[in-house]
Amino acid sequence: MSIDVIDPGDDWNEEERQIRARQMAMYSVKALAVGREVARKYILFPDLKTVLAAFDRAYQLSRELGIPQGLLLNGPPGSSKTSVVDYFIKSLPPMPDVVDGFGALYLRLRPGASAGFIVSQLLSALRHPFTNVRAERVATMRDIAFEAMEHKGTRMVFIDEAQCLALRGRGRVSDDRDSSAGNLLRELMDRGKVAIGILADLRLQSLDHVDAALADRVTARITLSHFDNDAIWAAFVAELARIKAIDMTLLAEPAVRAATHAATLGCRRAVKRLVTEAVLIAVDAGSNRVRLEHLQLAFRRTNGPSDVLPNPYGSA
Repeated sequence: MSIDVIDPGDDWNEEERQIRARQMAMYSVKALAVGREVARKYILFPDLKTVLAAFDRAYQLSRELGIPQGLLLNGPPGSSKTSVVDYFIKSLPPMPDVVDGFGALYLRLRPGASAGFIVSQLLSALRHPFTNVRAERVATMRDIAFEAMEHKGTRMVFIDEAQCLALRGRGRVSDDRDSSAGNLLRELMDRGKVAIGILADLRLQSLDHVDAALADRVTARITLSHFDNDAIWAAFVAELARIKAIDMTLLAEPAVRAATHAATLGCRRAVKRLVTEAVLIAVDAGSNRVRLEHLQLAFRRTNGPSDVLPNPYGSA
């Protein structure tokens, strides 16, 4: 969408100057390239290795034993639930009976999601040309999705934002009479012969109150949390500091490591956002290493100017 700027106090030359000034404030191509290299690094700390082992087990057994395989992974926002699934899907090794890119599928729910909504999401993930599912066509489109998964060799389906299973819409809690989505997921495991990975925030601690029959199939339960300021955090930051795109050894210094924990509260997403921003700033400042002033400015840019949250790195 184009924007026509009308400012009676400026002539065309002044407006052009302002636009160019805004463009100059953007990060450089070089900074963005280095930032992307840092942002795409994925550190497999112990908790994630546990999760990946559970995914591997469910993926392998899903079509082999005829026994439903499912797991519930919950944790607060930013605890790597979605990113570990993304890593798992992208790192799956090729298999002769699996079409590349379809071994595991990822769906995202919304409050009040119905069976029809899930079927539509499945068809979209399978790249089916028709994804609109009317109420009277749910069963037919479900069968089409199940057949497509069989042909493509799909072994696992991940359901993100699954706390929505406990809501009927507008925040109302679900009950056994409102289980079309839960019934569809059971069919997915029983008839579709695929494993289910359910991702949810801490509002969904168990499936027992959502769908007891589904809970009986989803037996493995793992919780992720934010980092405490402890030895595991120190090891995580040490690995982060070893990334070779730019010198980030400052991050491993005890005082800076503690400040970074205070700045992010151990949230992995916040850590990636903050550190990547500091890298962008450092590169455009002509530095080959991240310095304290870069972290100070990165904190201000990612959190906004606020007196409520003091800058853990001090003031520039």
